[in-house]
Amino acid sequence: MNETLETQDAPVFTYALASADLRYIEIGEREIYLRQEPEGSLIFRGEIADCGPDCYINLSEILLEYAMSCEGCSRAELATEMITHFGDHLGQIYVENAGTNISDLGSQEKISNALACILNSMGAKFTAAIQPDSMAFSLDCCPLSECARDTGLNRSVEMAYLAFIALVNGVLSRLSPEWTLVRPSAVEINIPMHQILITHE
Repeated sequence: MNETLETQDAPVFTYALASADLRYIEIGEREIYLRQEPEGSLIFRGEIADCGPDCYINLSEILLEYAMSCEGCSRAELATEMITHFGDHLGQIYVENAGTNISDLGSQEKISNALACILNSMGAKFTAAIQPDSMAFSLDCCPLSECARDTGLNRSVEMAYLAFIALVNGVLSRLSPEWTLVRPSAVEINIPMHQILITHE
């Protein structure tokens, strides 16, 4: 039987889970998978080996959890570099694994599908307005802020926000670099996040 995204044994990324007490003691390992849902859509999902569905987390919690693990960096710029690399790497993972699912699509549809994957993975409710030179995704509520409130992972929301921006930019640069992420912006951080705007240069 051919291996599918649902049956793959190897995660696409792993990171150490740190304690939440500012001592950053390693307490486990989170595995990230790009899973295929029964209806065919792709989602990022965090898991812990041998723990089962009780340990599944969505992409919002993945970004917040990884951002918190970067708090232990000795320099702020190193933490920013790590979180940006993490987001970009997830973008690379999506592009490499979406493969034949998107190969026959136009650039705008590829990007729209990628954003749908990212937002669905975050548990976000959204509506999309697609125009020839722009794509706007309006969010019912900010998935990062909502997840931070519900999980208590609320110390590093801005860092998780930077990871999200790097993830979207990582997808755009590899799929269709002529499209640009306008909002949200790493220069002007606006949390909670209510819209994602991508325009064609």
